[in-house]
Amino acid sequence: MKFKKLLKCSTCGNVGEFEYIGSRNLNKNGEIKEIAGKNGLWISYFKCPECNTIDVEMYPVGTKPDIPEDFFKEVLVDEKKNSHNTKENS
Repeated sequence: MKFKKLLKCSTCGNVGEFEYIGSRNLNKNGEIKEIAGKNGLWISYFKCPECNTIDVEMYPVGTKPDIPEDFFKEVLVDEKKNSHNTKENS
């Protein structure tokens, strides 16, 4: 079973249940600390069922996505690089 959310496509205008793909913390490594400080800045990716465009939903600084825990998936920018950094920082 997949998580779906009612959204409107920014490309084709379709309103429907978009499939959740994953979420990303844009400030995970302090990339935008000038904007968000030490807080997280999350976006979630959803796929339009009509045109297959990937739309994003942004959340206020410091709040996590409102995705049920069973479906939540963190998307990494470069998994190989991030897993290497995680090992170094451990």
